[in-house]
Amino acid sequence: MIRLRLLPPLTRIVGKNEVLVDLDRAPLRLVLERALAQNGKFRSAVSDQSGLSHEYACLVNGDRFNLTELGDVEVGEGDQIAVLLPVAGGA
Repeated sequence: MIRLRLLPPLTRIVGKNEVLVDLDRAPLRLVLERALAQNGKFRSAVSDQSGLSHEYACLVNGDRFNLTELGDVEVGEGDQIAVLLPVAGGA
């Protein structure tokens, strides 16, 4: 089971802090596609007409990836995966 940890504001939108995907090891894109298929609130939050929204990103064991540019990132049960909306700004 691969665990996608959701960070705010996704936790508020989806109503939970994680989405579980029944896979042992797979490309991150496939894991996200399965998560989108099984959770309508998650799908509506992180996708648009063209697919995965460029606004969200994933952290995989501390490395950042845009949802639209996942490449060949492989993940498994023990990996720490977080889906977040990056925040910019500050002084």
